Amino acid sequence: MLRRHRGGSGEADDERRDKPLRLFRQLVRSGQLPVYQPELCTHLDAAPARDVGRPDTCEDHLPTDEPVVHLRVCLTCGHVACCDSSQPRHATKHAHATGHPVIQSAEVGESWRWCYPDELLG
Repeated sequence: MLRRHRGGSGEADDERRDKPLRLFRQLVRSGQLPVYQPELCTHLDAAPARDVGRPDTCEDHLPTDEPVVHLRVCLTCGHVACCDSSQPRHATKHAHATGHPVIQSAEVGESWRWCYPDELLG
């Protein structure tokens, strides 16, 4: 079960370790959406947002891993992995191991992307 407790900083528990999610929600809370600026990131330019479906499991999760909190899809190869709010942080591990730079949220109502090399939300 996902805990949605907010601490004194206004962050939900699932935002503490998940920088792209935290930035996305900060924008939403302020009434804004991520503004994509192609001149700032060639990786985001090369990996436009698309329909990634609604996967229901992290491809790397083991039965002994803690629960999946949110899912992300690699826009290079389609690999589905858990976010940094999930203890194993499989999406980040996949990006670092493969060099695939951009993930997209697979959560309902979210289509934001994250560029790992440039640490930019798009």
